[in-house]
Amino acid sequence: MMLPGKDRVCPEVRDISSVAQLLSYAAIGQLAQLQRHLPDISQGRIAHAAGLGGNPRYAGAALTTAMRKGLTDRQLKKLDEIIGVLAPDTDGAGGLCSLALRLSAEGRGHDTSNLTAHIPPSWARSVLAGQPATEVDVLIQASALLARLMAADKMEKAGRSVPSPRHRYAEEMEPLVQRLTLVSVAPPTSRNYDAQIMLGSLASYAFEPMSDHLEATLRYSPMGFRVWRVIAKLVKLNAESRHSDSLRAWVQRLIGDSGELRKLSLYAGRGLDLDLAITVPAAWSPPGDDWVCQALLERARNPRATIRERGTAAMGLWQRMIIDERPDLAETEQELRQLIKEFRDPATRPDAAAGLRWVAATLEHVIDERAAVCNQWPDPGEPWFSHVQEAAGELDSSSLPAHLRTGAKNLFRHMILQNAGVHRRQAIETVVTSGWTDPVARALGSLLRKEPEEAWLRIRAEFALSFLQRRDRWVEDQLVRACRQAYQKLRLSEIADDVAPPWSHVTEMHASLFAIGDCFGVEGAEKRAKSARDALEDILTELASLTGERARILRRATRAAAYLLTFTAQRREGGEKDLSQILLERMRNDPDEVTAKLSRWALDFRFGPDDTIRPLLEAP
Repeated sequence: MMLPGKDRVCPEVRDISSVAQLLSYAAIGQLAQLQRHLPDISQGRIAHAAGLGGNPRYAGAALTTAMRKGLTDRQLKKLDEIIGVLAPDTDGAGGLCSLALRLSAEGRGHDTSNLTAHIPPSWARSVLAGQPATEVDVLIQASALLARLMAADKMEKAGRSVPSPRHRYAEEMEPLVQRLTLVSVAPPTSRNYDAQIMLGSLASYAFEPMSDHLEATLRYSPMGFRVWRVIAKLVKLNAESRHSDSLRAWVQRLIGDSGELRKLSLYAGRGLDLDLAITVPAAWSPPGDDWVCQALLERARNPRATIRERGTAAMGLWQRMIIDERPDLAETEQELRQLIKEFRDPATRPDAAAGLRWVAATLEHVIDERAAVCNQWPDPGEPWFSHVQEAAGELDSSSLPAHLRTGAKNLFRHMILQNAGVHRRQAIETVVTSGWTDPVARALGSLLRKEPEEAWLRIRAEFALSFLQRRDRWVEDQLVRACRQAYQKLRLSEIADDVAPPWSHVTEMHASLFAIGDCFGVEGAEKRAKSARDALEDILTELASLTGERARILRRATRAAAYLLTFTAQRREGGEKDLSQILLERMRNDPDEVTAKLSRWALDFRFGPDDTIRPLLEAP
């Protein structure tokens, strides 16, 4: 499919911040998957079908050139259409247009029309009036409404007055936004990402009611921690809209409250509020009143924040300074160099000293190089670093096509070594979209076996493994084993109830439970979900039964256990309650109110009277 020799495009992904490089890797990966399954279909034929040239020969060359220089939105859309027809079983990977919107903050125009299906105007009312039964139905409804809103907006810009679609569809919009929000906060799938973008796009036309709904969900819903990602998408898509002043004030207030909201979060360590802060346009947080800088510095200095949060905050702060060419760069550099000294002090976090040393090393590297993003890895001379490189090296002998291996190794390293959380996640999403997740998953499993000690590193590997969305027996075995290892490190039988295990061990326990819920807590993975959950029944039962001081110390792990139980719940068999229902009923009175609230929320809707498990769309 790809032309031989010098004409073959080998996407090496040398710069993780380059949207063009990431999209090129994903597109070439999808084309390689097509060749694997349909070897008789050439790249030229695909390019010709996508409208890149008048005949297959010239179209193939045009596509090769586009992948070297950067694919346009139109080319991405056409490739999505053709690949979707030729390989319909790649739905789980997500589309190239969707990936482009997730990756891009500036410079691509944010053409959200690429995510909207063509629905005849006469169908819109009927489509919106229907009761959606699945997540896809919700996205189709959102697509229909967004298409109408976009058409009306074009008419207004052309000087034609039209009745406001927002008011015409006010009755349909409220429940649709609620359902879209539920899809967007679910365990990760391509639909989950698309729902976030749809919400951001719809907010352009109905900012006030949507912001009220999103804030209420963020503050009061058990799944509210994922709404930070929705708001980040909203900022990216609406930073220069007519709502920008209201949006800025709203986001500033939320970031100001993020420290308190973090304490009540189901997964505080994800640092999704930091991703939002880093997304904020420079003009919104000017020198002299740089509230984003203050928020990031506070988290970077917070001794109770995770390595993930502190690294993301510090790297994000420097990235903002360099990209925006801010006049207070020298002052910020001084603050960050002082932070580097603190990170290198072994007394700062004795249980995670290597993780903080690594944040210090990469932060110092980008400051010295005056680089916005870390793309090179200073060798700290520590065993864990060798383990990462050895695991990456295994991709050379994997099933990956030769021209994808260098890029895959670089993306793998970013999944583990990158301290900027946004770029770490973008590396994962690029691999998922490429379709070549199996060899990368195998390398992550190898790293978990090679590195049993460094909790911060294992957390990154477990997160990446779960977000690759491979819901098979092999991944299940890796994640269950990692969870048991995390539990053993707590040594609960060896310490008094009022003695706290190392904080990094509690964090690893939380992350390993969440990884299983994220990976298998989706429609279609029920068999693996039950198997994984049942394999951990003893651990889940103990966490659900904690009381007193031990319950307080392990509250983060208990929250993750409730999450796993909620999303791996099974229908009743033989009239007996499912394990998830039994343990959630116990946890509805948990000493930790966050755990209790999630348990009550799940019990309110998840277990139907007909012994079925209700989908998240039926959540209150």
